[in-house]
Amino acid sequence: MVVFHPGPRSYTGEDVVEISCHGNPLLVDAVLEVIGATGLARIAERGEFTKRAYLNGKMDLAQAEAVGALINAESICGVDMARSLLAGELSRRITGLGDELLGIISGVEASFLTDDAPYDEAAFSQAVGSVIGEVDSLLAHGDSAPKRYSGIVTTIAGLPNAGKSSLFNAILGYPRAIVHQESGTTRDIISEHLVFSGVDFIFHDTAGIRETASGPEQAGIQKTMDILRQSHLVLYVVDACRGLTSEDEPWLNLGEKTVVVINKADLLPRPRYGIEGEKAWVSAKYRTGIDELMEFVSRLFPLGQPGVFLGRHTYLLSRAREYLAHCLSAIDDGMTPDVLVLDLKTAHESLREISGDSVSQDILESIFSNFCIGK
Repeated sequence: MVVFHPGPRSYTGEDVVEISCHGNPLLVDAVLEVIGATGLARIAERGEFTKRAYLNGKMDLAQAEAVGALINAESICGVDMARSLLAGELSRRITGLGDELLGIISGVEASFLTDDAPYDEAAFSQAVGSVIGEVDSLLAHGDSAPKRYSGIVTTIAGLPNAGKSSLFNAILGYPRAIVHQESGTTRDIISEHLVFSGVDFIFHDTAGIRETASGPEQAGIQKTMDILRQSHLVLYVVDACRGLTSEDEPWLNLGEKTVVVINKADLLPRPRYGIEGEKAWVSAKYRTGIDELMEFVSRLFPLGQPGVFLGRHTYLLSRAREYLAHCLSAIDDGMTPDVLVLDLKTAHESLREISGDSVSQDILESIFSNFCIGK
């Protein structure tokens, strides 16, 4: 089936023809060969369709970046954040900030030209401070933005046979990992996505850690060590009958945050469950204490809604804030208005780069090179 999308109401703003056929890669390749043989078309570059949409004014650069962010989102929160960016929420706020700055700049520059528009230092400071406050609101929760976008990387680790896979299955609510009384059953990392209390967790079940391992088990332990160092949260599982020992100490606190999970609490003479400090007592076998554990770890990541979550936007807003703050300091130092305007114009230029009103070709190429072909 062939559908014609006439410009300028198409995605790119240009005339576009969309061909739908069976998804078999062999048939798709055959269709592409026929099209290529005409000499009238070529394979698109990475992100070329979205790049053309940006160049033709169908969206600004921040919205174009949202397309890539939507494709690459690994969490439900990440999808929502990308959709908000694509809908133009950030663009509208940046436009408003830019207009405020232009108004301030125009007022100061007018004072150079006529006595009817005197320079009011107090009003000027208040206006610049107001813009800084709005920039700060966009940068708020910046530390949590990557976690909210990609999900909380959570690794379940511990010595062999501590019950890591049992805990993994208990948290998920179904038998995802193989559980066996023989130690060293898990030799590769198993991953699953779970949303609890609105927080996206990316769980990794890992091989039991021990220094005497060899062969395939050692390879699995190396993978465990790699993922531990990348983790936002580590659930370190300990057999309640053994307790924490010197064997555990080298592996604790390798992630950003660590919660010790005392498993098999049902085997104690006096079973105990719940949260004590940074420890959780559970029975993965009977799924006792699991909800309390998940409620506890969810509270460790109070994820407010970030205004920005892409690195380029954070950098440019931070740079704009830096120049605005320097401008306020310059006012206190008694700098003349013409000097202050230079900082304001540089801050304004940073904001324009976010929307793509002022951006170099190299930056454009860098942004769209991260897209997949066909987007």
